[in-house]
Amino acid sequence: MSVLIAVTLTPDLRTGPAVAKTLDGHADFVLVPDGPDGLVGLEFASWLGALTTCLGLVPEVRVTHLDPFHAATVSAALDHATRSRAGVAVDISDVPDEADLFGRLDPAPAVAAWAEAGAIIDVFRRVWDSGNADATIRDSSTGRCADRDRLHRAEARPQHSTGVEHSTPETSAASQMSQGHPPIVVRAEPGNEAARAAADIVLVDESAGEVSLEDLRSELDPTAAVLTVLPAPRTRAEVAELVRSVWILTGRGASGVLLTAPADEQLELSVRLVSEIIPALQAAGLRETPAQPAPTQPDLRTRLGLGPADRLCARA
Repeated sequence: MSVLIAVTLTPDLRTGPAVAKTLDGHADFVLVPDGPDGLVGLEFASWLGALTTCLGLVPEVRVTHLDPFHAATVSAALDHATRSRAGVAVDISDVPDEADLFGRLDPAPAVAAWAEAGAIIDVFRRVWDSGNADATIRDSSTGRCADRDRLHRAEARPQHSTGVEHSTPETSAASQMSQGHPPIVVRAEPGNEAARAAADIVLVDESAGEVSLEDLRSELDPTAAVLTVLPAPRTRAEVAELVRSVWILTGRGASGVLLTAPADEQLELSVRLVSEIIPALQAAGLRETPAQPAPTQPDLRTRLGLGPADRLCARA
């Protein structure tokens, strides 16, 4: 048995690089939300990609006010930059201030925004599938970057949460990734059943009154991973309690845990994870002890135990 270990890493220019370097080779991935002072999770994850070698990087992308094609291609660029270590945590926005900031749509209720997010996940995968592995040709003699005959139509035009159709381009030659699709992560919030059913990894916080692990497992595809959101332990006694909790959670269907801590405690958590938490999980038989470093690191899908991506355009 080897439970998955993820950590929330709120963007912080002072401590973020040290946290990522400490976790590199130990945690499976970090979830990177948007941070204070205008720090965007996707951009921060790109910066961390150059500082790490095997840590999975999963920025949160609130898709409500973004163009799906742009979000899909930027995520593909992150996957290229990190050598197939990227994922995408799909989230929504139902806050009036954010709607006013973008100025394109009225605020949408959460249920409508999550319904839209479920459709956008499908668009992401179709855009990622829209180019064959040999579609990019970079022919300097003709000035062509891609062979149009090797591109596929995404065939997806979802509606905004307000009912307006997205004007999404149908192909992209910038979407060829060795792991096929970056893993999609979704939180198990009320009203987002369609989005979490489309996800590869679902995060659930039972303490917040979200769906139970057992109910979540019954509604998800068996191949999906479920991570329970827990506060990070601060003491040795809390580390021991975490180990006992992980035993119980795995018995109830959890694939692992996502540990959270305030931004000013993230560096301390990263050190404790490496020196105490993971060794305690390994001693309890809950986490495999890694062998010598492999000459090449697996992509994030492989590291998380997810199956190969199903190419939607190939089967359409």
